[in-house]
Amino acid sequence: MKPPQPVPGHVRERLEIAVLTGETLNLHWADEASDAAYLGRIRPLEVINDPAGPGYLRACDEQGTEVRIRLDLIRNLPTPVK
Repeated sequence: MKPPQPVPGHVRERLEIAVLTGETLNLHWADEASDAAYLGRIRPLEVINDPAGPGYLRACDEQGTEVRIRLDLIRNLPTPVK
């Protein structure tokens, strides 16, 4: 498991906007336990702030399975859709 890294405020803001607008994102992230890489379309449900760490994104994947992604393990930050 990689040690947690600080997450810039604009990353949290971008993800919170996606939650509020119901946006679907193409994200590339790593699994917290195995470091396996994932790439997929997800629908963000909630940004979970953790005072002791970077926080998490709770989301649903294309199959409707809920996933929990550590914010500092997201490899890309999608640009907003206008």
